[in-house]
Amino acid sequence: MGRVWEGVDELLDRPVAIKELTINEHLPPQEIEILRARMLREARSAAQLSHPSIITVFDVVEKDGFPWIVMELVHGKSLSEIIKQEGAISPERAANLGLQVAAALSVAHQRGIVHRDIKPGNVLVARGDRAVLTDFGIAYLEGSSRLTRTGSLLGSPSYLAPEQARGEPASPAADMWALGTTLYAALHGAPPFQRATPMATLTAVVVDEVPPPVKAGPLRPLLEQLLNKDPQKRPTVHEVVEELQRVVMSFPPQSSSASSTGTHTLQEEASPAPAEVSVAKPAADTSALPLSSPAEPGKRNSTLATVGLVALALCVVVAVITAVVLFVPAGGNSRADGEQPAAETSQSSEETGQAEEPEPTTSAEAAEQGVGEDDEDSEEEAEDDDYSGPPLVRHEDPTGFSLDVPEGWSVDRRGSSVFFRNPEGGYLQVDQTDSPNPDAKKDWEAQERGAAGRFSNYSLIDIRYSDHPSMERYVTASDWEFTFTINGQRMHAVNRGFHTEKKGYALFLVYPADGWEETGAPLLDRMSESFEPAA
Repeated sequence: MGRVWEGVDELLDRPVAIKELTINEHLPPQEIEILRARMLREARSAAQLSHPSIITVFDVVEKDGFPWIVMELVHGKSLSEIIKQEGAISPERAANLGLQVAAALSVAHQRGIVHRDIKPGNVLVARGDRAVLTDFGIAYLEGSSRLTRTGSLLGSPSYLAPEQARGEPASPAADMWALGTTLYAALHGAPPFQRATPMATLTAVVVDEVPPPVKAGPLRPLLEQLLNKDPQKRPTVHEVVEELQRVVMSFPPQSSSASSTGTHTLQEEASPAPAEVSVAKPAADTSALPLSSPAEPGKRNSTLATVGLVALALCVVVAVITAVVLFVPAGGNSRADGEQPAAETSQSSEETGQAEEPEPTTSAEAAEQGVGEDDEDSEEEAEDDDYSGPPLVRHEDPTGFSLDVPEGWSVDRRGSSVFFRNPEGGYLQVDQTDSPNPDAKKDWEAQERGAAGRFSNYSLIDIRYSDHPSMERYVTASDWEFTFTINGQRMHAVNRGFHTEKKGYALFLVYPADGWEETGAPLLDRMSESFEPAA
């Protein structure tokens, strides 16, 4: 339905993606109007949602009566391309990508939006295996008018739910079926009901038995639930998020413990999705979207891109107002228990190639080396604060930031996030973005609205501008503080978001609630004081 160009926001001097509506000139006027309305719906649907695994829409402008959508640019391949080029992916990678897509859907469903076209081609995977769900062109917003003619079907036959194939309206349960078939295709190389013709495929979807997901590993029970032909028996999106978190966390950490000496190299998955926060290929959910069909990745016409950008010069200007930054955990408990990138950038929709992410290396140095600009000042702070936990060691991240973390906490890189896991429960999650929100507090407030659906027994304490001295050096800083439950244990969390002139960061600390005041809060302050952003 569209062609995506790569352009430049001349006001902010940053790359953007610009989606053009492509129309067959021989279509009747009423069909053209439906396509036009559908593209506008895509922009409106995506613009209502704030999540790193959903593309960010900056603006829509009309030229010659047709809409152009200005979005955040994300480099990556679609999951469909990955399957074609690399074959079936591992259960661990599928669980990680599926978790991101499910988290994005939880936000959409909460707003009454049903995607209706989830498939590998609409999942962009960027650096770090960040997944981004794209193409909300046929999404249905509860209460809005329908753009489908009576008797017609929208979506891809191989991924349509049985009830849709029978002509019934799509519901959130239909999205769950499509997520299941997408994961099945990723794990087996093809969807479960793919046949030679669309009609044969639809017939198989309705009447054939679901082939066993023999390559799904620990994902098999979930896939069998998602592919239940009775929509009433499929799990809800929140149940799916929770189960995927559990599965993701069941895989062994790809790291070693931080120690006072030595260097630890964190290995990426054997076949990482393209790189870019794993949007790759849109949102990993997140976030990057595959290029739409007539455009091929890496083959856009730069001349036309420039022409289109000039025509859209005014529309791109407002991008600064709507840029999305810090990411909020999605799901009930952290990656298998509520974890999700604490700060990420929502990416745009269409793929543009990708770059390899360097293998992270953790360099743990003696804590006495100090933090910040002045070693003596750091030592004095360490003596004066209330922190009484394990000694701290230095983590030097390959992306450029560094901070002190407790000795003995394991280091684990998942997608774009770096996790430091507390052996006694809880973790610190660090994320970063090149497109920080102008106001950290307002961003947390916007993302907090859906938190109750993503954290078990969620209870907000406060969202405030951070008054900790270590935050004074940043453009904006805010703390989002709340409690929730993981596997029956009450946890206390603070998501501390802040940004420099160039980058945004979030330190998301989850700590056992009964030890928060004595150890957790002082630890967060110590880590904040020691944090050094990338140069």
